Amino acid sequence: MHEGFTYKAAGVDVEAGNEAVRLLKERLKSTRHPLVLEGIGGFGGVMRLPPLKDAVLVAGTDGVGTKVMLARQLGRYDTVGIDLVAMSANDVSACGAVPLFFLDYLVVGELVPEHVATLVAGVDEGCLRAQCVLLGGETAEHPGHFAPDDFDMAGFCVGLASRDELWGPAKAREGDVILGLDSTGVHSNGFSLVRRLLEVRGIGLDDTFPGAADGRTVGEVLLTPTAIYSVALHDLGHACEVHSAAHITGGGFPDNVGRAVPEHLTAVLALASWTPPPVFAWLGSLGVSHDELLRTFNCGIGMAVVLPPDQQLAALDVLERAGHGARVVGRVVARAAGGEAVSYEGQLRL
Repeated sequence: MHEGFTYKAAGVDVEAGNEAVRLLKERLKSTRHPLVLEGIGGFGGVMRLPPLKDAVLVAGTDGVGTKVMLARQLGRYDTVGIDLVAMSANDVSACGAVPLFFLDYLVVGELVPEHVATLVAGVDEGCLRAQCVLLGGETAEHPGHFAPDDFDMAGFCVGLASRDELWGPAKAREGDVILGLDSTGVHSNGFSLVRRLLEVRGIGLDDTFPGAADGRTVGEVLLTPTAIYSVALHDLGHACEVHSAAHITGGGFPDNVGRAVPEHLTAVLALASWTPPPVFAWLGSLGVSHDELLRTFNCGIGMAVVLPPDQQLAALDVLERAGHGARVVGRVVARAAGGEAVSYEGQLRL
């Protein structure tokens, strides 16, 4: 009487999952690493630890937020995996650690092997950019929970450092300078606000982005992957004395740069010292105030680094050689009574 009840009939296709794994094994490159003993396909990834004195692990986890909704709308599955790695790997790197391995979790409404393989290939590309290993992951099919074409992603990064190499607010000093590393655009935060603006202003993802000389669409600009700073920060930590760093994500400058200084100091940002990418002027033109831009988006600075002033020239040289635009964007001063962790001079050059 109940012979027709099967997992597949309930909406979960195990064979499609196996086909996705087969496609993944053909495409993934970051797993081919001399420290990896067991990679994709087993019950757990196994990796040797490099020899390191007084070693500590630094872990971070995050998702891509509602940026995945734009990717789904556009049928573009190759970029958000890079964002996924960036969100956690950048956090780990901001502590002074080197990303060692990454795990991903992907949930879909209906498992389409090619879509899954493309999404996870993006994760693999992110790992290659961060120079870490995609050691394992999980793909789950949730019929009835997610719409057939819907999906979401989460990621987990583990990094390694010697204890004395870690950065943090306790090391920041009055008189330090703050370097800002260029972002590639909106990155992966604030998309609930972005989507609301698109809806209210009647803007389509296929519309040409205003002023785009290359003809890029709004969707292409918004899906630009998050910059990954891991390699540059690793090089910087070995070449210079770094005190702390801040990955500029949700909460903008107040919530993130504020975590790079102790309670008795203030990070003063000179807002006119850089020119944000055009996407931020566009968001402002759609109705986002100057203050809201600062507390929601990265506004063109994806990572802030705090270090002694005598280190700034060497640091800028290291960052330029690593392929990141960077400049001095602020300084650390004594905090006035009742003062904030972050204050501003001037206005953004929108």
